[in-house]
Amino acid sequence: MKWRDRKQSSNVDDRRSQPGYTGGGLSLGTIFFLWPFIRTLLRSKSGKLVIGIGVIAYVGYFVILPRVSGGSGSHVANEQADDELAAFIKTVHADTDAVWSRVFAQAGVRYPSPTLVLYRESTLSGCGPSGRRMGPFYCPTDQKIYVDLDFFEDLKRQHGADGDFAQAYVLAHEVGHHIQNLEGTLDRVERAKQIQFGESRKNALQVRVELQADCYAGLWANYAQKQFDMLEEGDVEEALLAAAAIGDDRLQKQAQGFSIPHTFTHGRSKQRVEWFYRGFSSGSLAECDTFQATK
Repeated sequence: MKWRDRKQSSNVDDRRSQPGYTGGGLSLGTIFFLWPFIRTLLRSKSGKLVIGIGVIAYVGYFVILPRVSGGSGSHVANEQADDELAAFIKTVHADTDAVWSRVFAQAGVRYPSPTLVLYRESTLSGCGPSGRRMGPFYCPTDQKIYVDLDFFEDLKRQHGADGDFAQAYVLAHEVGHHIQNLEGTLDRVERAKQIQFGESRKNALQVRVELQADCYAGLWANYAQKQFDMLEEGDVEEALLAAAAIGDDRLQKQAQGFSIPHTFTHGRSKQRVEWFYRGFSSGSLAECDTFQATK
């Protein structure tokens, strides 16, 4: 993908240098639970010594150690490559803003750009804490896209999906969820899930959400190519390979040797590839209505 020397998004919250969220802080409930034991220890010098050692250990583990370690050793060892990847993702984010701003403007509506959050290991979002390498996700509560840059290394090593446009597809998919949020699709689906009986029906609705986001990612690639002439030979194939690599059936077979269709939440590899390509080849929003489609 041709991306160098082009605009990078400024709507970015770069948390790469921040220590990851460990989830190890003491809650108020925990303090109340421990208070009888603490009060007993405070009555003696040895008890106070135990508390002091505990405080030092706690501060060292949850405050000092994360700052010293700085999270993932890989990005510390190769800061230049890390910055290169961050610059690329910021450029793709700017491209998605440019494309969807034009689409919304044609409908007479302003496009509110989602904030891009870059992080390593873990972080806090408006939807709660993220686990290590849980993958990029969109949080409708704060309208932010959270991208753990370690995920792209996993995409390459564990799933064989290499190439910069594979990474662009992943971000464009999450932006697709932002579009769905603005359209009200996410709210409608959540309401529909509440009246559905059985996890399989709820999962089937979620699959349609994910496949539409794939279609929107393909639609973005179509528009961005016309606007920026940014595609190189093999780019579309990289996106299709990434879409296939993270299909539910393939991921489940890799993890456990077999797949369980009624538990799928993102769609089969074949479906993900087809819907991305439908958006890319058609260039039409109407072609991305996965809720009316029968395939």
